[in-house]
Amino acid sequence: MSKWADLPCDVFFQIMCRLCSDDTIISSAVCKSWHLLLKSVEKLPLPPSCPWLMLAEESKQSEKINDEESRTRGFFNLRNAKVHYFKLPEVAGRRCFGASFGWLLTIGTDLQINLLHPFSKYLLCLPPIATFCCQYEFKVTPERLRRMFLKKVVLSRSPWNPATRECDCDWVVMVIYGEYQQLAFTRPGYKAWVDITHTQKRYADIAFYKGKFYAVHFDGTLVVCRIDDNKKLKPKAVAPPPEEINLKIQIHIQKYIVESSGDLLFVTRFRGGKFYSRLNDYSYEEDSDSDTDNGSESSDEDSEDDFENEDPENVVEDEDSENAVEDEDSKDESDEEGFAKNDNPYVTIGFTVHKLTRCTQEGSIFKYKWVKVDSLGDQALFVGNSSSLSLTASSLNGIKPNCIYFTDDDLMHFTCTRNGGGFDMGVYRMEDAIIMPHYSGQSLSFLCSPLWYM
Repeated sequence: MSKWADLPCDVFFQIMCRLCSDDTIISSAVCKSWHLLLKSVEKLPLPPSCPWLMLAEESKQSEKINDEESRTRGFFNLRNAKVHYFKLPEVAGRRCFGASFGWLLTIGTDLQINLLHPFSKYLLCLPPIATFCCQYEFKVTPERLRRMFLKKVVLSRSPWNPATRECDCDWVVMVIYGEYQQLAFTRPGYKAWVDITHTQKRYADIAFYKGKFYAVHFDGTLVVCRIDDNKKLKPKAVAPPPEEINLKIQIHIQKYIVESSGDLLFVTRFRGGKFYSRLNDYSYEEDSDSDTDNGSESSDEDSEDDFENEDPENVVEDEDSENAVEDEDSKDESDEEGFAKNDNPYVTIGFTVHKLTRCTQEGSIFKYKWVKVDSLGDQALFVGNSSSLSLTASSLNGIKPNCIYFTDDDLMHFTCTRNGGGFDMGVYRMEDAIIMPHYSGQSLSFLCSPLWYM
């Protein structure tokens, strides 16, 4: 046959039914007729069977939205170590976040926030930045808001309902946003974002676990967020920070929470390098009694719930801001002192993992605590500027068990580099603490570094 586009529809669908989701997605990029045929099948194209690395859009491309090259985005397939390119004008010049279930959240200089399924082109408009309760207290340009306003995005479930073949209203998206890294959510039909109000701010990560949203504070405290209409929109502390880690110095430690095999894990990422060498020496196994003593009292108000109603008012708030908006036009000279901009100013040097377990200690104000985990078994974790994910490695080709796959999400310090972030990526092996590359190429950007699409 001279043209693939002339392949009979019945033969085409028979072939597609025998392919895995990765190959189906790739097939949709062969020609326009194939893409239209795949859109007509019962379900949306599934996310890849294993996470793909969505490569960065270079800053020069983002400035040329009408340039054909800027409309193309590369995806690195861990399964076969190949890069596949797709025309995606919908993400050109926009900051992207991996929101899981095959969806991306994007934000542009128009300050409109969208959910996009990149391969089916389904696009859902969310309330814009102007509808958030807390805005910056000083004037910020649209370019900087696009880059800095949102930190993390998590979906409760996929917006697409395969039974009805349309997007339904039974889903929620929660984000960490703004100058003080607060929690907010929205759902279909809402015209604005709704704050999870509390005096305690500065959250590091969020996860949807057993039907509820959880968030981890910069000091390591875990909170649960109830967003039912008949509940107060207020986070409640359910577990103190891990005892083995000193979280006093926040700037070099990144925290993630992720569901894995039915458990909730606390993943701590440690960074070093020339930028962080100016900080005091620290140890992974340093006591932090003062950090875990919150002095709060338990409450019986919601005793029927899964968790105790801890008093989060007494949880100590970290006074150091990790979300200071940096002026892209005038860098702070002191931030660059001690290293050249063509050097990598920071690098990931290790991880620790803790599992949430019930606390049996007499007199504890918390029902739950964190216990250190030395092995992930057959699981592999994916962390970075996407929703964190855990997968069973033995069921996927190209994925190594007992490893943490990470991308560069140190956005605050991208401006300390010559060509942007994206160099601090790799695979951390839990068994021997060795870090290996997962992508051998270079993919750097000041706006949107590589992220996990899954």
